[in-house]
Amino acid sequence: MTSNVDQAAELMLMKLAQRIREEFEEAPGLRITVTEGSRFWGLEERTCGEVLSRLLATGFLARSADERYRQA
Repeated sequence: MTSNVDQAAELMLMKLAQRIREEFEEAPGLRITVTEGSRFWGLEERTCGEVLSRLLATGFLARSADERYRQA
């Protein structure tokens, strides 16, 4: 059974993923590292990395050899 805290954290990550997905859709040439993304979106690096990893896992983003994420 998941706790309310786990559910709230999951909901927050889902909303952040949608927001960041929309940013990539509005700026198709956007290429950004986790560190740059955390500053750009005002997130902790760990949170930003988690969201970008989720979008990578869904196939929406791709990651280059220089660790930059871009729309796939």
